[in-house]
This record gives sequence, C-alpha cells and structure tokens, in this order.
Amino acid sequence: MSGWWRSNAVALGALVLLVPATYAAMSWNEWSTVLENSASKAVALPPGEEIPYAGATVGPASAEFTELPDAPAHTRVVTVTLHIDPGDQSFSCTVPQLREADGHRRQWDARDDLGREWDPDIHTFCDSEAEGPYDLTLDYLVPDDASGPFVVELESVAGRPEFVSAVVEP
Repeated sequence: MSGWWRSNAVALGALVLLVPATYAAMSWNEWSTVLENSASKAVALPPGEEIPYAGATVGPASAEFTELPDAPAHTRVVTVTLHIDPGDQSFSCTVPQLREADGHRRQWDARDDLGREWDPDIHTFCDSEAEGPYDLTLDYLVPDDASGPFVVELESVAGRPEFVSAVVEP
C-alpha cells in the first residue's frame, strides 16, 4: 500500500460508510412523506356490505354490463354502482378506478362520453355537497376479453393512506 492510501485509510473508510448512509437517509426522508400521502393500504369492502371510510359509510358495490350507444365495437361497458352515505360531514374522493382482479391486471378510468343520457339523479362523482346518501354510478369502457371479476378502488384525501377496494362481478 502506498503512502497516500495508508495515510488516508481512516478517511476513506468513513467515506465508504457515510456516502451510502447519507443516500439512504435522504431517500427515506423523501419517500416516507410520499408513502404517507398516497393511498397504499387497501380496506376491503366485502360484497353486499358497507364499511366506514373517511367519516362516511361506503358500500355496497355492484357492477353490470350495460349497452350504451357510443361504445366502440369490440368493447363492453361495465357500469359500477357504489353507495355512499356521507353522514354528518362532507365526503369527497377521486374518481374510482376499475382494475382487473385476475389476468392482465389492466385498469380503466371512468368515462362520461359513452352516450348515457343526462339524469340529475345520477351521481358520477363524489358530491362533497350532498347532504344524504347517494349512489355513485360510473361507466368504464373495457375490451371484449375483460370479463371480471373487477376491483373498484375509491380514494379520499381524508382517508389516506387507506383506500376502499371493492370486488365486483358483472
């Protein structure tokens, strides 16, 4: 070992230990807040039941294949209905996503351009101003080969890091 390596051995050893430790500490500091503020813990909604979530009561959830006039060929429309009772406080959520429970695990966003006639009694988003229970009705455009079961995932900022996960089968 040359003289320079020998005289700097302690500093080099500290550098080998401190650089990875600094990287790990900085990464943890950044990722811990991301994980706390994202939906990362599923709360299962059993079929036909309801659960408390973010101050509201969510459930039951159901799904059916429906025919809508503007659905393209070789696709199907899955209409999901999710009952929400906001209780005494307002309840807001992101638009729930639909995901395949098996198979390719593809996911879809709700669509409002499939030709459903407008009806003031149909809620297509979480209504934070609703004073009583309502049914959230969402249409998802899926390929012909998607047959279910599906999982509907509902997330509210007030409920993070938890989100509601409901298995539905048309």
